[in-house]
Amino acid sequence: MLDSSNDLLETVKQAAYEAGALLREGYLLKGRIAFEQKGASDFVSYYDTAAENIVIDCINSAFPDIAFLGEESGLTPTDSDYTVIIDPLDGTSNFLHGVPHFSVSIAVTKGGELIIGVVYQPLLDEMLWASLGSGVFLNDTPLTTPEPRPLNEMLVSTCLPYHAKGDCTTAMNQLAALMPQVAGIRSPGSAALEIAYTSLGRFDAFWSQGAALDFWDIAAGIVIAREAGYTVTDLTGEQNPAQWNSLLAAHPEKHSQLLACLASC
Repeated sequence: MLDSSNDLLETVKQAAYEAGALLREGYLLKGRIAFEQKGASDFVSYYDTAAENIVIDCINSAFPDIAFLGEESGLTPTDSDYTVIIDPLDGTSNFLHGVPHFSVSIAVTKGGELIIGVVYQPLLDEMLWASLGSGVFLNDTPLTTPEPRPLNEMLVSTCLPYHAKGDCTTAMNQLAALMPQVAGIRSPGSAALEIAYTSLGRFDAFWSQGAALDFWDIAAGIVIAREAGYTVTDLTGEQNPAQWNSLLAAHPEKHSQLLACLASC
């Protein structure tokens, strides 16, 4: 039985720290990490699976009845109302190439509703975390909603499709529509981290439609961005992530403006 959502949150944070410690160690071996291809430009290394096992073992030891949905291990269903959603290494290609932009991403749903989100960048030792109705934190510091910038001052992040994974035409049309209007667009390669970074104002918005993102790529970031006061929907305005094949996270004063630009493509 799960007695306390707060206990679960603390356990999830501890699991992210432990998985992140392993990834920090592995990053120092960049260029010497064994990996195998599991799809077009989609690689899985020892560190992906080992980090996911660390998360599962840490949480399962405290909450043995909880369900898991992991990028590497798939769905482990139980009768629990709670499901832990894990992307143990969001930004695998960055990690393998020695690019210092990747994260551990863990979310929790209760009855299908997202209630906890934790995104940990182990190289910076920065953990962004949130629980439903309790706000968002960077490590131990509570955050407030960043001030909105005008469109022409915005730095916006996105995920782009690669090889045959996604809709390149839509992605290019959206880039062409948005590029003349904003100060910059970035595609660093860890969607969970970039969505979470909106809570810090490092990015003013995040969107994706052309790229084929899975739920574990975005779940934790959604909780964090929403608890930071951002509006997070798909490009039709739908708020339930179970119905999405696109995503836009933006300040509520700018969301509709960005939505109109992107949804027209």
